Amino acid sequence: MLKASDVMVTNPICVTTKVTVYEAVKVMEKHNIASLIVVDENGIVYGVVTAKDIVIRVLAKGLDPKSVKISEILSRPVTVVESDTPLKDVVNLMIGTGHGHVPVVNKAGKVLGIITIDDVLKYVPELLEYVEIRK
Repeated sequence: MLKASDVMVTNPICVTTKVTVYEAVKVMEKHNIASLIVVDENGIVYGVVTAKDIVIRVLAKGLDPKSVKISEILSRPVTVVESDTPLKDVVNLMIGTGHGHVPVVNKAGKVLGIITIDDVLKYVPELLEYVEIRK
């Protein structure tokens, strides 16, 4: 059975709650990513911010990305899973919460990785082939 640890991207890019939206966007641009895990001063997951959050909660409202803190616009509560969570459960959480970016954490809440919809989709062809073989 596939687990979160099998599909997660390890060492995901994180920012702290203190950065501005502009600084977060520059990090996203540098790493060519569409989301960031936001952590508190202890490295515990505080939330997730996506490019969509930035467009809807900052740009569409005419706010200045250089003056808005990322903590003001991130998505909370955040859905997290542990590395041994079955992938099926991760997908069901994504569907149930509408969160397409799910941090993978250890027991202490520190980031180990992230799973996105795109990460899950990479396994769909193989799973579909498996289903067809079983018919």
